[in-house]
Amino acid sequence: MDLRQLEYFLRVAQRKNISLAAADLNIAQPTLTKSIKLLEEQLGVKLFERLPRGVTLTSFGTTLLRHAEAVHVQLKDAGHEIAAQRSGAVGMVVIGAGPTWLRRYLPAALARTFSAHPLIRVRIEAGFDESLLRALRQGELDFVVAEIPSPEDRREFEALTLTSDRLGVCCRRGHPLTRRRRVNMRDLLQYPWIKPPHATRAHRRLDALFVANDLPPPSSVLESGSVALQLNVLRQSDALATTVSKTLQTPEGDGLVMLNVPELALTRDAGIITRKDGWVSPAAAGIIDALRAVCAAEVAGRNGSEP
Repeated sequence: MDLRQLEYFLRVAQRKNISLAAADLNIAQPTLTKSIKLLEEQLGVKLFERLPRGVTLTSFGTTLLRHAEAVHVQLKDAGHEIAAQRSGAVGMVVIGAGPTWLRRYLPAALARTFSAHPLIRVRIEAGFDESLLRALRQGELDFVVAEIPSPEDRREFEALTLTSDRLGVCCRRGHPLTRRRRVNMRDLLQYPWIKPPHATRAHRRLDALFVANDLPPPSSVLESGSVALQLNVLRQSDALATTVSKTLQTPEGDGLVMLNVPELALTRDAGIITRKDGWVSPAAAGIIDALRAVCAAEVAGRNGSEP
């Protein structure tokens, strides 16, 4: 097989339709069909099942897709690295950032970077774990700052832990539950809940903790990816939500408190996630160094030492 065949295969796998893929590639449909058939003959397996409308990957096709995506990303990395060597330009850095990082650490790190390297250009893609890791895997992001994935979810990535924080149940000051020294999980179900989007790890983790304690997951009155919106609604209602303790130290967290619910008290590690064996540009490395310095300074400050 050659690189063009892989490119054609990737586009068909993404579009799930040969006609649409051919249009994207600006080639004739018979040409694309012939290329896919030749690739199947070379591998000795069927890569696609033909459907009445479009195609779907076989198990062999799914295996090839995983490797083809890796090759595609590596080639993109090579092109970026060569371009940087040729031009000497600092270039563009695309960062995927979870909600907490948009408010803490990342702004200070970017301010440091721009001061030291004014030619750096940055684009921030905000999102949650799965969407950010998917974009990183596909080479659309240089790195991600977010919660560190579980070991089984980070086989393709390198992770650098920069912060650890306590995760717990948050509510407004003066909420009826704040009168209790310890809150039972069942009592939490008597109040409305605000949750992150349904497809996120944080949402699934909360539901799983209730199920593990033989309780139904709390139903949400609001699902939102905006932490600012969540905190504002919490402040003005009896709703509950999970958040990290550092959030309560920000201006947005003013008037909110953490409840003592031992079964829902967890520690969350967060930091920088990159593709394993992926190329990190000098510009991206500079921002990563700034993030490390900002996080280290905060830890030193909490410990009462000099940054």
